[in-house]
Amino acid sequence: MFLFSYSTEHLLKKDKVRFYYALKGRDGKSGVVKEFNITQLGRAVLLVPEKDADEVEQFLKIWRCRYDKKEVLVRC
Repeated sequence: MFLFSYSTEHLLKKDKVRFYYALKGRDGKSGVVKEFNITQLGRAVLLVPEKDADEVEQFLKIWRCRYDKKEVLVRC
């Protein structure tokens, strides 16, 4: 699993809304989070399965978000 922490400071308010709609969907149930089975741990922290990390990284790059990506071990 990978832990992504990102920043949206550079986005205008209207673009932040568009970013969050793309991330979580307008209904809060669709979007990238649902599509890639991501767990949102905090406001700007995502826990992403290893197989989907590249897609999430591309998503953040498209939005020009600064981010940190760390590999983590999760015990269930």
